[in-house]
Amino acid sequence: MNCPVCGSGPLKKGRALGAGFLHSCLSCTARFISPQPTDAELRDMYGEGYYGSWGLSGGGEHDALKAMKTATFGLRLDLISRYKAAGNILDVGCATGFFMEAAEQRGFRAYGVEISDYSSAAAAAKFGAGRVHHGVLEDCPFPEKHFDAIAMSDLLEHVRDPLRTLAAARRLLRDDGAVMIMTPDTGSLTARLMGGRWTHYKPEHLFYFNRRSLSLLAARSGFEAVHFAAARKAMNLEYLRTQFAAYPHPLLTPASAFLARIVPRGPRSGNFFLTMGEMTAILRPSR
Repeated sequence: MNCPVCGSGPLKKGRALGAGFLHSCLSCTARFISPQPTDAELRDMYGEGYYGSWGLSGGGEHDALKAMKTATFGLRLDLISRYKAAGNILDVGCATGFFMEAAEQRGFRAYGVEISDYSSAAAAAKFGAGRVHHGVLEDCPFPEKHFDAIAMSDLLEHVRDPLRTLAAARRLLRDDGAVMIMTPDTGSLTARLMGGRWTHYKPEHLFYFNRRSLSLLAARSGFEAVHFAAARKAMNLEYLRTQFAAYPHPLLTPASAFLARIVPRGPRSGNFFLTMGEMTAILRPSR
């Protein structure tokens, strides 16, 4: 087996993750799960229950959660706007459409791609079926070079073939456009400190990058990485409690549950900003 990011070897087999194992490429430093979950297993992972870890349940959208997500997406849109301040924008992995709403408020015309039956239907109910594709980027019906900007927040780690996904983005993006990526960073301080207990190691996260491996992936798919930074996210205690209840951690789950018990409900929903071991990147088409 060769590395699916750079095509080379050797590989180092690591810990079990879901039904597969975490492999590390000793050449480009990308990490990935092999064997990957089946399509049926992924569909099960991304059902309505998946959004219980967001605090979305029973089809509801809580005001506090929406405010938290919108604050994070405001940071991402600030970054995108350095390169593209208007036009058509595509959110890949749009979930229920929070980013799309924030982008529309900034003057973009927003479109979405979402694999989940539950959340793609929720986004389509807001924006219309013609602007939300239920599926993956590689099979979406939008015209070539239709988009001025493409956003991939918490997306690239989920796809089966990141090189194919970015190649599809390149076909859809205008030659002067920009792609924003936010994804876990194996070179981050939290990844180094937490090791095998890093909170981003999840069965549905199929690939893991650092700045080096993501730059190589970008170059192989027709892009140049022109910006990297640690990603800040809006958080609140209630969201952290639901996250660590859905993804148990021996220290963080009891700590977040304890804080949620002793902090009153109002302050539990107050937002603050953290870096959580993720990076943002801007890719521009290669010239």
